[in-house]
Amino acid sequence: MKVLLLGSKGMLGQAIHDHFSEKGIEVITAARHDADYCFDFTDDEELKKCLFSVKPEIVINTAAIVDLGFCEEDAGTAYRVNARLPGILAELCREFNSYFIHISTDHYYISGGKTKHNEQERVFLVNEYARTKYIGEVLSLMYDNTLVLRTNIVGFRGTGKATFVEWAVKELEKGSRLNLFTDFYTSSIHTVDFARILLDLIRQHPVGILNLASSDVSSKKDFIISLSKALYNKEPDYVETSVKEISGPKRASSLGLDTGKAGSIVGYSMPGLDETIHSIVDEYHKRRNGNEL
Repeated sequence: MKVLLLGSKGMLGQAIHDHFSEKGIEVITAARHDADYCFDFTDDEELKKCLFSVKPEIVINTAAIVDLGFCEEDAGTAYRVNARLPGILAELCREFNSYFIHISTDHYYISGGKTKHNEQERVFLVNEYARTKYIGEVLSLMYDNTLVLRTNIVGFRGTGKATFVEWAVKELEKGSRLNLFTDFYTSSIHTVDFARILLDLIRQHPVGILNLASSDVSSKKDFIISLSKALYNKEPDYVETSVKEISGPKRASSLGLDTGKAGSIVGYSMPGLDETIHSIVDEYHKRRNGNEL
């Protein structure tokens, strides 16, 4: 199995690379820097050269612009990365009969609180991020050997801007008073668990749209409280707040995902909130012991 991994320096890309490599799978990385192939993914010629050189059996695209504000300010760049890139990749994969796996988003649902949304649920494109990611799904699925994964990932990256988990751990360590959203719901899955389940999915070779996330839906408040209890055996200092108070682009906030379909394919349930927190804490201690934090 030869895998071409685009976005290998990102939070999810790192986890996929590490897990697949540990399992003896040949992973060729592509990113802007520090990868086997370094180039701008919006450069079609460089992209074609990379795939023609590698001739991968599987292409995994984790590259995306996820900053909602940036997507509003520069919709053109957001379109080129979030929408056009997966479309081009799907067509290139068609030439090699490669299995194409595109990582999408859960940022499509605006009502229902803790509702779990299945793969057939109506989507709402409330901002440029959602619009460009959805177009990316549509273009990817024009190639019938494509798997689109809707998800909400959390974890560690170690470089660049702090991830949500890295921010939370730092603030909990400092004992900061936190503003915790009570009305922003997700089915967040740890990148380490995502990578493990992804490999099991690949062995079954599903196509179409699939939710790969936690089996539980939790608010950001509940998530942070669970993380604090797991790390320090206590609740954090916090005040409750609403996602509606955030300025900037309109946001989807009911992002729970129904993972029953994925579970039926791999033969086991997706990790719940407690398992996700345990997995995050385990990686946290490994990183601290390895001086990566």
